[in-house]
Amino acid sequence: MSSEMIFPLKETERRAVRVVLIDKTCSILLLSTRDVSNPNFINSWELPGGGILEGESHADAAIREVFEETGLIVPFQSVRVPQWFRDVHYSYRGERRLQHEAISLAYINDFKPDIHYAEREPFELEDHLEYHWWSLEELKSSSATFYPRNLPKHIEQLLQGESINDPIEIWD
Repeated sequence: MSSEMIFPLKETERRAVRVVLIDKTCSILLLSTRDVSNPNFINSWELPGGGILEGESHADAAIREVFEETGLIVPFQSVRVPQWFRDVHYSYRGERRLQHEAISLAYINDFKPDIHYAEREPFELEDHLEYHWWSLEELKSSSATFYPRNLPKHIEQLLQGESINDPIEIWD
């Protein structure tokens, strides 16, 4: 494939959740991700999450997505109301997407638990390279690429329960 990708004008739209998953040490789980179909994609550290199924609530989608990507069980009552709504334009596996994301916090009663891959889709096994529980200090001082890009900038506001006004991100 050439280094220049040609994208169709039409974007596939979907609704999605992202979860700032926090453990007992106040560490935040991020997954190292790549797009194997796009050699120009920058590996990034992203929040767990994904598409919301038809008829599914935000909290139910958050719980399901965290379980599918990590094997961790998030109690329903620990999923907070979304604090950050945003539209993200990006390409993934050759498809141009517009993703309407709702990002919220969720808490687990554990100390940096290991994650498990049994529930992952085959493409997730290819794309998710590793995971790391990030301390607040690590996250804010890192030069890594994050998804959302401004997560380090907004993490303290999120942890304080504030709403975030950063509504659009164009990934590529």
